[in-house]
Amino acid sequence: MKVVQVKVPESLSERDVKVAAAVEAFLRGSVSVGKAAEIAEVPIHEFLLELRKRGVPAYPYTDEEALEELKL
Repeated sequence: MKVVQVKVPESLSERDVKVAAAVEAFLRGSVSVGKAAEIAEVPIHEFLLELRKRGVPAYPYTDEEALEELKL
């Protein structure tokens, strides 16, 4: 992975910046949800919660479609 340095306002934490970059990469389709969590340096369940807070679907299907696919 590439390391970059970015100047940000004091009000933003390093975590905020990492999560924002990871969400953007995920939205662009550049990385999977798992890779995005890795970029953000947070556990995947925490990244999924961040996506939910931002109204970003983690997967391209509804709960019903997932249950149907998994035959549950």
